Amino acid sequence: MIGPDDVKKLATLSRLALTEEEVAKLQVEISSILAYIDTIQKVELPSQTSGSVYLDIENVMREDVPTHEAGEHTDALLAQAPRSEKGYLKVKKILG
Repeated sequence: MIGPDDVKKLATLSRLALTEEEVAKLQVEISSILAYIDTIQKVELPSQTSGSVYLDIENVMREDVPTHEAGEHTDALLAQAPRSEKGYLKVKKILG
């Protein structure tokens, strides 16, 4: 079990000002946390892992490369827009 002096030292290192009630409360809480960590450390893990299920996954996406020349479809797209000007879509001004 962690002692009150240890809690006070941790509080000093953390730059916390604790009352005696807080020291007593933290003493119990920290002891509980350390006991839980001790329990976790006692768990035996398999010596050899079977590997990851994700190792056999292969990327099925295409490479990110241009599929057509820049501007190839610009005229066709601008022709479908309600308004355009100098090769750009013209929209209503929304900012002052």
